[in-house]
Amino acid sequence: MRKARRGVRLLVVEDDATNQEVALRVLEHLGYDTVEVAADGKKALEALAARDFDLVLMDCHLPGMDGYETSRQIRKRDSAVRNHDIPIVAATAAAMEGDRRKCFAAGMNGYVTKPLRFDALDRAIQEWTGGLQTAGEPLASVTVAAVTADRTAFDRNEFDELVMGNKGLARQIMRQFVDDFPRQIALLAQAVSDGDAQQVRMVAHSIKGAAASVSLPEMREASWKLEQQGRDENLTAAGAAMAELSASFERARPAIESYCRENPEER
Repeated sequence: MRKARRGVRLLVVEDDATNQEVALRVLEHLGYDTVEVAADGKKALEALAARDFDLVLMDCHLPGMDGYETSRQIRKRDSAVRNHDIPIVAATAAAMEGDRRKCFAAGMNGYVTKPLRFDALDRAIQEWTGGLQTAGEPLASVTVAAVTADRTAFDRNEFDELVMGNKGLARQIMRQFVDDFPRQIALLAQAVSDGDAQQVRMVAHSIKGAAASVSLPEMREASWKLEQQGRDENLTAAGAAMAELSASFERARPAIESYCRENPEER
C-alpha cells in the first residue's frame, strides 16, 4: 500500500542553489511536505545523525565528500547515522551505465537523472517508501538526451513539460537560475585564475545540471565542455569555454525574460 506523500520525510543532498530550488518545488508540487536540504555530504551525515528520514535524494557530484562516499558513510554501521539502511536514490546528470553501476556499488538503491521529471521522481520515492515494486529491484533510469543533441538557447516546450505546465513554478525556478548564474560564473573565473582545475570541473558540473533543469541546452553543452576541460586540467581551453558559456547565457536571456513576463509567479 502506498504511503501517503504527506509525512514522508525526505533529505535532498544538493549543492547547487537552482537544483535545490527545483527539487524543493517539484517535491512540494507532488505533495511531499517534509523536505530538508543538505548542501554537502558532511551536512547530510549530520542531518541523518540528528533526525530520522524516510529517503535520501543524493546528488552524486558534491564538493568535498561526493555523493558516492557520502552513501558509503551512511551504510557504515559504526557511523553516527541513525538509519544505515535508509533508501538512497541517486540524482545525477550522468546517464552512462558505468555511472549507474557506480551508484549501486556505493550502496545507493535507485537512480534518476537530471533534469528531474515529476513522474520519475515520484515513482522513485514511492518505490522505496511505499513498496511499489520489490525492494532491491533496480530503478529504471530516465534517459536524458546527449548534451550535443540540441543547440537551442532555451527550449520552452521541454521546460513546460518538465514542470508539467505549472507556469508559476517555472518562473520561480528560472528566476533562481538567473539570479545565481553571476555567482557561478564568478566562481569559474576565480578557479581558472587560480589554476584550480578541480574547482573548474565542480562548478561547471553544477552549472550543467542547473542548465538542464531549466532547459537551456546550449548552456548545458558549454558547461559540459568546461567540465571536461577541468577534468583534463586544460585551463587554457577552459578560459575560452567560459566565454562561450557566458555568451550562451546572453543569447538565452531575452527568451528567458519573455517567458518570465508571460508566466507570473503564483501567489
